Amino acid sequence: MAITLNGSGGVTGLTALPDSAMSSGSILQVIQQEKVDTWSTTSDFVFSDVTGLAATITPSSSSNKVLVIVDVIASGNEYTSYLKLLRGSTEIANNATGKQSNQTNLFSSMVTDKTDANNHGICHLHNRQILDSPNTTSAVTYKIQSAARNGNHNAYINRSAPDRNDTAEYDLRHTSRIILMEVAAWAN
Repeated sequence: MAITLNGSGGVTGLTALPDSAMSSGSILQVIQQEKVDTWSTTSDFVFSDVTGLAATITPSSSSNKVLVIVDVIASGNEYTSYLKLLRGSTEIANNATGKQSNQTNLFSSMVTDKTDANNHGICHLHNRQILDSPNTTSAVTYKIQSAARNGNHNAYINRSAPDRNDTAEYDLRHTSRIILMEVAAWAN
């Protein structure tokens, strides 16, 4: 059918394009989950789900990819904070090579050097992205896990370690998020 413009500015002859006709790299859908409250654990380097930092997306094609954007504010006493990213129950984005026998791979870890996080409101911004290939048209959940450092330590999300009720610039509360974007597959 020919595309025509009528005298009143209307267009006839157009049909909707299927998702498969989207150009490669197009963003097809966006899912965002924000966490506005705090979370903590004393799990002694045993990772557990961070409540409220999980998001689910259903890809429209198994060849499409999912861009995962993580923007998490974390802290811990004794200088450190750690994150894992999981697709369902499978840990992803931890495939660095060349590690030594006692080293581990994580999605993100941060250390504050020579500053006692218990006395200062030091927080870490974990801002990471990964383009994942879930290879499915079923619902997929991406989630964040965290853990406290080995020993008698704590880990926190969206707050500092001391978390003092003070009007100073320290010990602020924060918002974290996980964003999922379905990206149309590239043509081969």
